[in-house]
Amino acid sequence: MENNSASLPSPPSPTPLRPSGFNLWASLAFLLGAVAIALGALFAFLIFAVFTGEIDIHQRRIGPMAEMVGTIVMYVPLGAYLLIGLPLLARRSLRELGMRVPGWREIGIGLFGALLMTLAVNLSGAAIIAVTHRHDTEAAIALLAQLKTPLEQATFIAIAALFAPLVEELGFRVFLFNAFARYAPVWLAAVLSGVIFGLAHFGLTPWQLLTVGVPLTCGGIVLALVYRWSRCYWSNVITHATFNALPLTLFFVFHVKP
Repeated sequence: MENNSASLPSPPSPTPLRPSGFNLWASLAFLLGAVAIALGALFAFLIFAVFTGEIDIHQRRIGPMAEMVGTIVMYVPLGAYLLIGLPLLARRSLRELGMRVPGWREIGIGLFGALLMTLAVNLSGAAIIAVTHRHDTEAAIALLAQLKTPLEQATFIAIAALFAPLVEELGFRVFLFNAFARYAPVWLAAVLSGVIFGLAHFGLTPWQLLTVGVPLTCGGIVLALVYRWSRCYWSNVITHATFNALPLTLFFVFHVKP
């Protein structure tokens, strides 16, 4: 009797990291290069914006559009750097690192991850609010309240649902999570990459380190688990983009403040 189950495709199993990939010192140098490119691009944009009058240095204020364009200017060269450098650092192809066409399994994991990330961020945030009685706002949400024109709103949506998921998942999961997992247990790699993800978003005040950084650290841990479960970069992009798109949909369609 023919066994039809044999013809069903099996989900891809995680490919172990090669011993020569993500060398410690090479990874540190790669990280410093990423930071230098991001800050260099942002600094160059700020100088340009000051000379063209987009930023008023006398009032020490940056308009929302200038801030968003600066973010895009930072993301584009950083994304190119990661795409070019990661295969060399990991000694694996981009496809082996997860940049392959997602199947239904990977799409499902991405959507399920968005649900888990929403629960992790909101529940941990609610717990911190209950303890501290503070309602600090993430910088991106504070920026959202300043948007006035359709162009500003469209730019914000593009950053939240496109640029940030595409570039940040390359940096925090494909790079940092894999680099940590090369030398540490998976759970510790997930926590460490999640902590750095939270620190990158927490804002400028010490209280935001707790009220914003901790919930987003929990979200970063979920994103690391999504990458571990799927070994597919696009699953993470789906999770991250869906998580960001949900509050934007509530805000723009139903006028619910995030």
